[in-house]
Amino acid sequence: MTTNRKRANRGAGFTLVEILVVIVIIGLLAGITSTVLVSARKSARGAVVATQMAQLSMALDEYKNQFGEYPPDFSDQEAVVRHVKKRWPRYNLPGATVADQYAEFMSHVQHGCKVSSGSIESPTGLGDLDGQHVWNLQNYISSLVFWLGGLPDYDGKPSGFYANPKAPLGVGYNSADVLVPLALPLKARREAPLFDFELKNIGTYLTVDNGGTRVCYPVEEADDLWDASLNAFVYVPAFEQGDLPLVYFRPSPNSPYGAPDGSASKTFYLADSDDVTNATLTRAVPYARNYDANGRLAWHEEKRFQMIHPGVDGSFGPDENLDGPRDGVPTTAPKDLVYLEDEDNIVNFAEAGTLGGECEE
Repeated sequence: MTTNRKRANRGAGFTLVEILVVIVIIGLLAGITSTVLVSARKSARGAVVATQMAQLSMALDEYKNQFGEYPPDFSDQEAVVRHVKKRWPRYNLPGATVADQYAEFMSHVQHGCKVSSGSIESPTGLGDLDGQHVWNLQNYISSLVFWLGGLPDYDGKPSGFYANPKAPLGVGYNSADVLVPLALPLKARREAPLFDFELKNIGTYLTVDNGGTRVCYPVEEADDLWDASLNAFVYVPAFEQGDLPLVYFRPSPNSPYGAPDGSASKTFYLADSDDVTNATLTRAVPYARNYDANGRLAWHEEKRFQMIHPGVDGSFGPDENLDGPRDGVPTTAPKDLVYLEDEDNIVNFAEAGTLGGECEE
């Protein structure tokens, strides 16, 4: 009886080895499951960004159908002035030089934001005009929101440009050559925006001169954007997916982007936090394929545009001035020159969806 009871007890339990084997199997299964889930999340996020890119691409194609060309990305003042005159031929843009006209246009944009989102205190000028939302356009990060969305309404939502062909920005010159707002601008008719930007997808950034380099820092509190000279908040609007900006480039053989000679004056820098002193900088530049027959850079989609999202790692790539596809200097082995931070960047010109996937093909 005693012997049988001992045998029964011994057979009912697990040995230490068996328990360890079970633990190892559970750990392996958990690891596989976690990897699958992480991969699925990344794929889902990438699919959302790719869908948004496709929708924005259709809006940009419609923009070209209506106005004859794709909108500029604010990297080239001459291109902006030329496009403004082509899109709004009856709009008066004074100035003796391209730089003067560009500066005038940017001033009109800020005053137009005040007109479209605020209220008029002085009917004869803009000095006392209040504004709920004032945009300060910056290279690449603002392009999509401005050209496809127009000016902000009272809530800050892009709501189209004004239908007045002489005052599409809500401001114009009177007989005394004084810049004045439209009469009853909040009720004036607007053109429908070419893309319906939701407020949740518009990020707010502040441009800071960091050691001679202009950097866009994400800002949580609007109080940090107060501009006393404008008596208003100044926003750098950016279309975002997953709290990360989707950057628009309009490349051409002569685009003045960051170059292999170390010049990065037209390069877009983004900080990963609002801490100006400790933030890590990431650099967004368009991607090139090779040099053309004349020795000029040949860009991906140079007849159209590039849209680039930093992917799940939140980084467009390192901020060093290094030669490589990021600066438009490819070699016979582009895969070797795509930095780790770039590989998950989602781009509109890659069938594989990501830059790393494109290089592997």
